[in-house]
Amino acid sequence: MDGVPIFSLFHQLPAIHLEAFHGILNSTTNVILSEMEKGKSFEEALKKAQHLGIAETDATHDIDGWDAAVKTAALITVLMDVPIKLEAIHREGIRHLSAEAVSNARKEGSPYKLICRAKKEGSEVTATVRAEQIPQTEPMAQIAGTSSYIYFETDIFPGLAITEENPGLYATAYGMLADFVGAVTK
Repeated sequence: MDGVPIFSLFHQLPAIHLEAFHGILNSTTNVILSEMEKGKSFEEALKKAQHLGIAETDATHDIDGWDAAVKTAALITVLMDVPIKLEAIHREGIRHLSAEAVSNARKEGSPYKLICRAKKEGSEVTATVRAEQIPQTEPMAQIAGTSSYIYFETDIFPGLAITEENPGLYATAYGMLADFVGAVTK
């Protein structure tokens, strides 16, 4: 979530324990899937993401779910206070999805999204990053383009969601600055 200072924001909620979260945390794959829903091939959709400046020339880390897994691991380690290795996160990217399957899924009311999930049970956390079909009635199904979404489940709030709509350069810079200030003033 480019500009949302999640770490700083979450630390402003004292005495809350994060039990689980799920969300869309990778803009590149979200743009690719959104473009494939419109009938573009994977390659055309990737070029669109590169043209927007959000995908690197070699977008392998995004496409194969590594970027989302790193973000998931950071959230687990910092917000759940459970160190986790990337190898412990079951990870599947979007490379295996065909344009036809993605387009049909949207038409049928269950679009594909690359979803990050984590759940804490005792001192253990299970986590996944994988393409999932989401019912059209779920808020995540509406997240398109460079937008992101995260849903927290805590011991106090059964559901706390944050949506970031198509962030720009200033939003990204703000998120980094807010988290940096939070880290050095803590």
